Amino acid sequence: MKIYLLIFLAAFIFGCNSSILDDPSTTIQYSIPEPSHVKLTVENSYDTIIAVLVDGDLQAGSFQVNFDTNKLAEGIYFYTLEIKTQSGNNSKMIRNMLLIK
Repeated sequence: MKIYLLIFLAAFIFGCNSSILDDPSTTIQYSIPEPSHVKLTVENSYDTIIAVLVDGDLQAGSFQVNFDTNKLAEGIYFYTLEIKTQSGNNSKMIRNMLLIK
């Protein structure tokens, strides 16, 4: 049960709109419960990584990353949050975004 709770807490992403309409950027917010290696990427619908927003070791806490969508074409994009904790627990969460200009 502890592992499931940790994965839930580690992979909790909130605050990103599913549709980006007027603002050419969006904010992705996430929390990690313990020091971890965090990788946050954005991919297009062809599984091509178009941006690496975070790739490094972070302390426990809440974070937010601003992602500029100004140069992107309309379409569906996915962001992936991968967390590898120092205690060996790993989690991965994928969310989608719809970009309409």
